[in-house]
Amino acid sequence: MLPVLAAVMVTSTFAAKDPSIERLLGKLPAPEKFIDPAINDPLAKQVEAAAKAQKFGVALDASRRLAGRYPKSLGAQMIHGMLALALRRYPEASGAYRKATSLQPDFAAAYLGLAVTEAAQARFRAALPHFQKVTRLAPQAEIGWTGASACAERLGRLKESVQYARQATVVAPSSAGAWYQLAREEGLSGNHPASAKALARARQLDKTTRRSSERPRPKKKN
Repeated sequence: MLPVLAAVMVTSTFAAKDPSIERLLGKLPAPEKFIDPAINDPLAKQVEAAAKAQKFGVALDASRRLAGRYPKSLGAQMIHGMLALALRRYPEASGAYRKATSLQPDFAAAYLGLAVTEAAQARFRAALPHFQKVTRLAPQAEIGWTGASACAERLGRLKESVQYARQATVVAPSSAGAWYQLAREEGLSGNHPASAKALARARQLDKTTRRSSERPRPKKKN
């Protein structure tokens, strides 16, 4: 359900020039992860149809009505938050994500939404606690650690930013993004040999990923 919204989050409206923040924006969970009764409502289909037609304002309005119709629906609140965030309606996005956390206080994706909402506004002091919450609720998720690293860096807390980035590579050793983040933080902290090593690993992983994506897929047998 609503797979197009994942692409909306990355391509439609964000213009962050910071590579580490761009990587965060691209890792928000897809709305189809949230399955509950609201998904079967005709309004949900309107959201999907409008998003596919790139009528994002219409999609946002439908998501508002869906969330209002199902105030206890985690899925409806998350979809509303994602569309509001994609359209830079930051207070609205924050409100939707906070409703989601009230419905399910241990739901890491809702805190991730809050974190990215704050980070997209360069409010890194506000974003950091939410990323830290993600690391506690989902310690094996790379994005919590890379997000915390990016925020700590902007706050001038370079020692913390390196520690978070290192942990990202521990939980996601095959992620080029995690290694790029570590290369950046090691370099900023003055550890240039470690930065060069992390950058080499990131580029190697990038190259492997590109080769894999370019490899022709086997044809299906009839």
